Amino acid sequence: MKIEKNIIDKWKLLLKVLSEEIPEDDRHFQRWLNEDTENRKLYLSLKEGRQNEELFDKDKVFNTISSKLSLNTGKRKPLYQKKWFKYAVSSVAVIALSIIVLNYFTFQENTTPERIDKNIFDPGSKKAYLLSMQGEKIDLSESFEVKKEDGTIISNNSEGVISFQKTAPVKKTIEHQTIYVPKSGEYELILSDGSKVFLNSESQLTFPSYFEGDTRNVELTGEAYFEVKKDEKPFIIQTPDLMIEVLGTSFNINAYQTNPYVNATLVEGSIRIHLSENQETFLLQPEHNFRLDKLSDEISVQQVNTDVYTSWVKGEFVFRNQPLSEIFVQLERWYDFRIVYESPDIGKMRFTGSVEKARPLNYLLDQIQAVTDIGYRPEGDKIILYK
Repeated sequence: MKIEKNIIDKWKLLLKVLSEEIPEDDRHFQRWLNEDTENRKLYLSLKEGRQNEELFDKDKVFNTISSKLSLNTGKRKPLYQKKWFKYAVSSVAVIALSIIVLNYFTFQENTTPERIDKNIFDPGSKKAYLLSMQGEKIDLSESFEVKKEDGTIISNNSEGVISFQKTAPVKKTIEHQTIYVPKSGEYELILSDGSKVFLNSESQLTFPSYFEGDTRNVELTGEAYFEVKKDEKPFIIQTPDLMIEVLGTSFNINAYQTNPYVNATLVEGSIRIHLSENQETFLLQPEHNFRLDKLSDEISVQQVNTDVYTSWVKGEFVFRNQPLSEIFVQLERWYDFRIVYESPDIGKMRFTGSVEKARPLNYLLDQIQAVTDIGYRPEGDKIILYK
């Protein structure tokens, strides 16, 4: 089996970032990082181990990799003597990298082209689908650009951002688009007016290709963070339970239909919330959260730490004295598993902590286990919590 040159180039890129020869925000590296959750897990693992100092036999490591990957090593210089390899200043990173490479290709040789089941602990990634009025379903994991008859140019880049731009239309009818993000996914889009929307797992946004008339209307189910472009036309967000009106601001809406509540959290600017059942409205101030209990119709407005509600957009979970039942609702969507409590009291226990979303689920479970008397065990697609 031959290893392709572009794979070698990716290992070089990874080693250069680990040795700080190029910055972590290098666009080529970020593209590689977002291609697969395994890439991110590998990088985080090597980054953490970079501080360790362990000796290793460079010739042995190189010969093992070369043999396994069937590289043509003839009379070439040893890998570690090549110019690019000098950037791998951490021996532990080289050892870990060689192990991962060997395991990866061993795995590829011993598996069939059939679907490989997702590990229950794996984090989610950038993924979504574009659903058109014509019934098209486009997987947004691939880059593309297309011009529609209504004059909209839809383009999707490799960083997981889709944008809509208005040009001269062939026909006047404005098409409506829907972005759907499945479990263990998230996605970002830029609407035709320049507003940005970050969609969380199991969320859906429906909107016109471009806005005409006196308002800018979109429909949301699930959770989204909005950075609305300031404009004279009000930006209207319709959810199954309420409507939100805004001119230009940043805020988060959690409106999953399966949740017993709806949250609207304002970061900056101002928003006006209209309840569907009556004409009552609420004007929300920055750093305040509006919460509607859908079962009791109870409403509360209070000042909050907005990071608890918006940190998911920045790639992090932040929990502040929250019940485990509320925490695991979020985790189930991102890691795509089912939680089972052996005792109902477990879900009522509260936890405070934070973790990067790129980490595997067991990292957070271990944190919870360390500060409580709760244990966990995986069973198929479920995780059982017990005392």
